[in-house]
Amino acid sequence: MIHFRFIFLFIFPLSIFGLDNTFIESLITQSKTQKIAEKKEWKNLLHIDKTQSEIISPYFFLTPLPSKHLAQDELEATIRAFYQPPSQVVVPEAIKKRRLKQITNFKEHNIALPTRSIHPDDYHALCRFPARFALLSQYLNFESLPEVDCAEFKAMRDYISPTKASIIFPTAHINSPASMFGHTFLLLDSHFQSRLLAFALNYQADANPNDENAISFALKGLFGFYTGSYSILPYYDKIKEYTNTESRDIWEYGLNLTQEEITQLYNHVWELSDAYSYYYFFNKNCSYNILWLLEVARPSLNLRAQFIYQVNPPETLFVLQKAGLLTDITYRPSKRTKLLSYEKVMSQKDIKLSRALSLGKMKATDILNNTAPTHENTAYILESALDLSEYYFLKGKLKKDQYTQIAHDLALNRSKLGASNPPFIPTPANPLEGNQALRVTPLALFNEDGAHIGLDFRIAYHDITDNDKGYLKGAQIEFMRALAYYDTSKALKNGALSLHELNILSVASIAPLSKFFKPFSYRLETGLNRTFNDLYLHYFIAFGGGLSLNLFDYGYMYYLLEPTFFVNANKKADFLLSNVLGLVIYDNKSLKATLEYKLKAYSPTHFSHIADMTLSYNLRQNLALFARMQSIKNDIRAQNISMLGLRLYF
Repeated sequence: MIHFRFIFLFIFPLSIFGLDNTFIESLITQSKTQKIAEKKEWKNLLHIDKTQSEIISPYFFLTPLPSKHLAQDELEATIRAFYQPPSQVVVPEAIKKRRLKQITNFKEHNIALPTRSIHPDDYHALCRFPARFALLSQYLNFESLPEVDCAEFKAMRDYISPTKASIIFPTAHINSPASMFGHTFLLLDSHFQSRLLAFALNYQADANPNDENAISFALKGLFGFYTGSYSILPYYDKIKEYTNTESRDIWEYGLNLTQEEITQLYNHVWELSDAYSYYYFFNKNCSYNILWLLEVARPSLNLRAQFIYQVNPPETLFVLQKAGLLTDITYRPSKRTKLLSYEKVMSQKDIKLSRALSLGKMKATDILNNTAPTHENTAYILESALDLSEYYFLKGKLKKDQYTQIAHDLALNRSKLGASNPPFIPTPANPLEGNQALRVTPLALFNEDGAHIGLDFRIAYHDITDNDKGYLKGAQIEFMRALAYYDTSKALKNGALSLHELNILSVASIAPLSKFFKPFSYRLETGLNRTFNDLYLHYFIAFGGGLSLNLFDYGYMYYLLEPTFFVNANKKADFLLSNVLGLVIYDNKSLKATLEYKLKAYSPTHFSHIADMTLSYNLRQNLALFARMQSIKNDIRAQNISMLGLRLYF
């Protein structure tokens, strides 16, 4: 492939029929004079950050990689490629295989969307790079271009017919570590009356999290073991994936892009069909790569520059809001949210009937012929059973023919009841109303040695002691949190900086049981702290699971059994078992309290007890009062530590 491109670069200029090569060279000279290769608009199209592109796919470029002067080399190669005779276009075998795979995939999944062809005419640079051509035409006067029809590009453009763009935010998935940040993708509305027929522009890792262990998927994504790529799919397909299969609510935010900007955005997505780049969970992820598209649409935006070390979906929304891009907001509840709303108005007996119907263990006529449930209760039973059967089918608990028969029976008999009012689904807090991810907490720490000035600093993202407004309750991802204080005890003449704890990574899903759902709660933590059976910092890694129960609308409680590996005082690996009891209380507005008791068993006769209580009160968005009390009792000491501080979120 490399040899072919070198031949193309040096031989092609001499082989253009019917066109003086001096004209092409004059265009290149003009491009150098105008310094087009140095313009942000051009570098955006190549996804160049500083000097090199983040795209590593060789099929996205006309220039062999690596290139020391990629922006200029690709500009010259693009101008020459625009004048390549269509008869000389060769489609690489790898691209043909990719196209044929997509065609097969669309047929198997009944996706109503035109697919890319493998015809050489459709692989001509004028057809492959419409966004490049639109930009360069603003600076250069292209004459006597080859006649190419670009049939597949026109077919897709006319079918999608983008008129409006939105940013879509599926919220966090309570039982998936890889999805706890949420997700973002773009939506292009078209001439279709239903928004469900609009088209989603998505960037994601080239891997299926359902095919491997969730922890493994998250870790591989964390360290860049995947590539990521863009795709275009019908919106209803993404809704099925997120709201039904993954049980994630969806927020839609309109973008105030002009028609010209939307057209350029779409043209660039077309160019990216054969592009891929390294995927990193924390920074080069779905949200980050969507920002490239918006900067292509409106080059005056500098969205990516707002992030330094990490990019997460909620923070993306804050950046778009700050840039003045967001307009109207729409909320779409997930299948899980809908079923939870039915739980609140149904008895345990009705829930059992609904579950039996959803699995085909009962017929809908058995319910209709039973005079015990009221008309409204009967409607709720059949409606919830219909949603639940679809949920089971998408989770693989029902075969397609079983689900089809059950759904037909339920829908037919539900229609006999006439209209009724579905349970009320309250709209939760908008993610833009929540606190941001970076947290800095100046505090005063009090222990047996007196009062000390301290600082609690966290890079990202959210823990269960934070206010849950705009976040999924019980979900936690915390990365690089350090709590240190300046020790002013009498034993130290000049004082010293003391590290109290370092939380490298903490991932938790405290998911309460419900009438319809029986989720498993878990927590993974690793870092350094002083809660072991002596006075010193120890490195540890703990992973455990358990159950959680709702306390009506006031909070939840949980139990976790956490096997813990740690480095003991002799610098050797050691093991203990922790029993954890937790309680979280909140008022759904500003106040939140947590209490966690941990019994660490080192042996049948050696234990330590740790009680950790926090209280936070949001004064306003991104500003909260915070108090914490920690009690530690082990074989060597009994110590109480209290803290009082101000949480600042950025």
